[in-house]
Amino acid sequence: MRALLVTDLEGVHGADAVDSLIGGEAAWQRARLRATHEVNLAIVGLSKQGFTEFIVSDSHRNGTDEPNLVLSALDPRARHDFRDDAFDRKLFSGVSAVAALGMHAAGGVPGFISHALDIGLAWELGGRFVSETDFLLDLCAASMTPFLFVTGDDALVRSLPSGTASVTTKRVLTSTTAQSMPLQEVEEALLRAALDPPRPAAPLPDGPLRLHVKSKSFEVPDLPFLERDSEFTVIVRGDSARERYEHALIAVSAASSSTAEFVSGSPGQPTFVAQVERTLAAPWPSLQRT
Repeated sequence: MRALLVTDLEGVHGADAVDSLIGGEAAWQRARLRATHEVNLAIVGLSKQGFTEFIVSDSHRNGTDEPNLVLSALDPRARHDFRDDAFDRKLFSGVSAVAALGMHAAGGVPGFISHALDIGLAWELGGRFVSETDFLLDLCAASMTPFLFVTGDDALVRSLPSGTASVTTKRVLTSTTAQSMPLQEVEEALLRAALDPPRPAAPLPDGPLRLHVKSKSFEVPDLPFLERDSEFTVIVRGDSARERYEHALIAVSAASSSTAEFVSGSPGQPTFVAQVERTLAAPWPSLQRT
């Protein structure tokens, strides 16, 4: 039995401020250790219900090429995977079930470092905001791959589809700060979740995605599945869950340049953390009316 573990960093216990998420920062080094420990705990629990192989898809983009897990401390049964698309269809091949660790709420939702697929982006579908966990659940449902559990902040957990097993790691304080739950409580809950059998994943409804950006300074490629809806929104279509997601990634690539309005530096520079915080705190103009 093979499990795919998708890992992010925003929802990891102890990663409660922006500097925890940026490569090279001292707080990021501590968050890496915590993320690795949580993956190892999940593997301990999952192995007890028969899983023997573990692919760990490292999804967080920290601004450097370094992985977000401490590979020397990772359970030797795990195979670390760090690629551009952490939900790549190839990762699902031969997988018996999927879990997600360290996740965060969708852009547009009042949560800690809320965004989806890239900083400053929010996705909407069927009247609700779509998180990276929602995209993952949708891809699991489309490939008929059962889902195990997700860990992350309370804003994410409240937004999950009914029946999705979850572990709350922290409480949201502001868009850029959180307060982690008691460590023993989180670790015990994670181990319990890893012992529970997987369940069918909840798919997203059919229909186009609406991408909300914080700056209008981006070009929309002339492609049949992308349509500029307004100065700050783009419609993304696809005939299947996988196609819609892959088209969304193309839109992300086009929209990523718009963050240059907020972030001009790079990790390690004295002002970089403050620039990222400013990006996260900035409103989505297309959502201010709501």
